[in-house]
This record gives sequence, C-alpha cells and structure tokens, in this order.
Amino acid sequence: MDTHVQRSIKHCLSMIAPFEASDEQRKDGQVQFYEFMVSIYQGMYEKPEDYLVFPIPYEEYIAKRKQKDIEKKKEKEHVSDSRESTLRNTFQQAIQFYALYFYNAGMKCKGIDEQSGALVISKEEYASVLEQMNRIHESKYNVERYEVLSRLGIQVYENKEAVQIVHKTYKRLMEGVLYLCEAPDSKYKWMNFLRMDYKNAYIPIPTVDDICKTLPVRSVDAVKKLEEQLLGMKIKAKIRPLRGIVSDFKWKVEYSYKSKNICGFYADNEYFMLCIYFNRAENITEFSKSLQEEDSELFQWFRNQFPERLCKCQSNRRVYFGDEPRRICGLSNRAEIVNPSDKDIEKALYILRKYRNISGDII
Repeated sequence: MDTHVQRSIKHCLSMIAPFEASDEQRKDGQVQFYEFMVSIYQGMYEKPEDYLVFPIPYEEYIAKRKQKDIEKKKEKEHVSDSRESTLRNTFQQAIQFYALYFYNAGMKCKGIDEQSGALVISKEEYASVLEQMNRIHESKYNVERYEVLSRLGIQVYENKEAVQIVHKTYKRLMEGVLYLCEAPDSKYKWMNFLRMDYKNAYIPIPTVDDICKTLPVRSVDAVKKLEEQLLGMKIKAKIRPLRGIVSDFKWKVEYSYKSKNICGFYADNEYFMLCIYFNRAENITEFSKSLQEEDSELFQWFRNQFPERLCKCQSNRRVYFGDEPRRICGLSNRAEIVNPSDKDIEKALYILRKYRNISGDII
C-alpha cells in the first residue's frame, strides 16, 4: 500500500501537463527541464526519504487518530485538526521543495550565460532565494536537499559578482526554467510552472480541454456531457488556479451564466465531483417541492446529493426536502454528485436542465 506521501507524489505526476514545447527553437531546454523534474518525482515516489521527504510522522499520526469517528463527523461538521494539517503541509512542502527552488531562482535571475547555459543570479538575489527556501516547514533539511540536487547534476558556482546554476550534462535545462519564469504575471503562473505547462505558460487562462488531458476517460466523458448541455448559452468557464499539485489540490471549474454559477466540477486523477448550483438555499427548498410532485424516485436521489452540515457557523442554512429539514452550507448551496455513475450523470443533467430551463434531450 502506498503511504500518503507516495499518493501525494503520484498525484503530482498525474497533474503535470503532457509535454508540448512552446516552439521548436526552445524545445531542447524545455524537454530537459521537464524530464528532469519528472525524474525527481519518480525517484521520490520510490524512495521519499532519499529526497528528505518523510512519510512516517504523518502515517503514525493517522494510525493513532480515531479515523472512523472523525469521518463520521466530517460530513456534518467542520473538523479542524491542526496537528494533521501541520504534518500534511510539512511533507507536501518537502515534495514541492525542488520545483520551488528552481522557480525562485528563475524569478530572481538576470538571464542565461550563453557559453555555459547557466542561470545567472546576483549574490544578493541568490541569498534572498535561499532565505525564501528557509521559510518552509523542516527547512533544517534544506542543505541535504541541495546535496540531492547536486547528486542529480545541478552545479552552483560563485564568482565575485554572481552565482551561476547549471546542470553538468543538460546544458540547456535552465532555458526551460527561465521560459516559465519569464511568462507574464498572472494567477496561473506558479501553476503553469509546477505543471511545466509550456504550451499555456504565456496564455492568460488554461482551457477545460487542457484540464481534461490530466483526467481519466470516465471523468473526461462526464465533462463533455456537461458542456454539451450548455451549448448555445453564453457560458463562461472559470478555472481556479492550483496553488500546488500535491494530493489535496484538485481542478475546480465553475460555469457561470449571467454572472451566476450554475454548475461546475472538482477533479483529479482519482476523484470527480459534479456540482449543480442553486445560488440561494430557498431555491433548493422550492425546487425540491416541484421535483417531489413530478418524480418521487428522482426526488429521493436529489435529496441525497446535499451533504448535511451541522456546524454553527453563520453561513449554515436550513433547507427542506419534503417535510425533512436539513442543514447545508449556505456558502455553496449546491448539489454535490461525487464520482457519479452514468445514471447519476444522466439524472444530474436532467436536474440542471429542468432548474435552468435548458432545452434538450437527456444524453
């Protein structure tokens, strides 16, 4: 069985964009950095400790925690476990250390030395890079992490004026780093770097098709069926940028119509959740009444797609499914269809069309 750390590393690999060079002239440098980072994640998956990523603390804590009791509450309450969160953040930051180092260095560099292919950074700026790297959890292992990079061929030279970073074999690797770092500033810049998405690095927003390239066929089919229902409507797809590519980060896409979210999905390589938004809690109660009168079986299915939340936060709302009251999160007011079957998707799309008055036949 994979540890949580290994599952997170595997998630990183699945979220990396398929390699597509920005153009033929830059391809060599881009493919060298791409393959180098992929090899780091692959090696890390096999032997995390060799990369100063430690699975045991998190595994031991999770084993001691009364998991069944926590999971029972999780659906109905906001569960805060600061120790679990800290341990998870610790190993996730360790996983992304190597990408973060190259990103910080690329953002501070003055350019590429034409003769050696090295990334050139002033001493002062390189000191600030190392200082930034010391802000992560367990930065005490950073010296050993730099030694890992050295064993993998990364060489750091210092002269009177500057620091140079180069790979001893892949002399154009730093060109691949710099291309991503020189992309225009946007909320997707860090995400594109983590995913080594050369194709989209200079594009303002990724497309849903780009997301689908990282998803399993079943999820892609669900997305396509959803988008087919929206054809002809002036829909805007809003894609949330990923702050990381470790296992608790999923794609989030929301489709808005006339400035209101009407549907969307969360997805990664192992998880898919289709969402139907009702915008206000009162709308859920009202719609459920009409659905109950029309089709009692579909009404029962519909009721089951709203997780109950018994937290005492001010956003908690009461809705009614027939005579049954239920507390839900008023910040979302949505049906959540998790890992849907084909029948579930069919029912969800019928609900979406009916509530939003979208014409068309069931797929």
